[in-house]
Amino acid sequence: MKIIVTGASRGIGRGIATALAKEGFQVGALARSSTLLDELRTEIEAARGICHTAVCDLRDPSATQSAIASLREQLGGVDGLINNAGLVIRKDAFDLSMEEWHALIDTNIHGLFYATRAVLPWMREQRRGHIINISSISGKVPLPGGSAYAATKFAVTGFSLSLLQEVREYGIKVTVVYPGSVDSQSHRHDADAGHSWKVTPEEVGQACAGILRTAPGTLISELEIRPLGRPPKP
Repeated sequence: MKIIVTGASRGIGRGIATALAKEGFQVGALARSSTLLDELRTEIEAARGICHTAVCDLRDPSATQSAIASLREQLGGVDGLINNAGLVIRKDAFDLSMEEWHALIDTNIHGLFYATRAVLPWMREQRRGHIINISSISGKVPLPGGSAYAATKFAVTGFSLSLLQEVREYGIKVTVVYPGSVDSQSHRHDADAGHSWKVTPEEVGQACAGILRTAPGTLISELEIRPLGRPPKP
């Protein structure tokens, strides 16, 4: 299967891209950093996987359309899109700046929508496809101290569940994934704390591989991924 992953250069996105490549998927990796994308492609190809890359800022709808079209051409088609790119800002409503609010909306909602719109016409034409939107546990439960971030993830949930009702008649699946505590180094709140109890980005990728391999007539519409362990006591 040929899968495009947004925000693939680091964190959860890199884990997803790496895990899918190991599972035999052909990966189209999209992110803003050409250097990090080159490193990802080198790593995947060294392990005999297939990875194509495109540089793009998902906040730009035209650039998103062009980058995803380029990845589709490089891959020779597209079977799935994993909307992973996201911005995390943990501030309450008193302290969040207007610029930070708009950055969250532009990345976590607009970028996801632009990427989805880019692949939907192809999927509708081929009467199949799978869109996986990476939300967060914060897209289901309140997040004090991060209300704006939670708002964007609630939006991802609402968009995903509603989109499924709009596209299922074309054979297109939509899944929303809610990772709990993930050891994404770029989003660590305390670099000195222990993180071994958390879910790894690669484990999120393995879950995505299972979702993508469901039978044509079945669908996992929502999936929570949580660590079994608990954080160490202070």
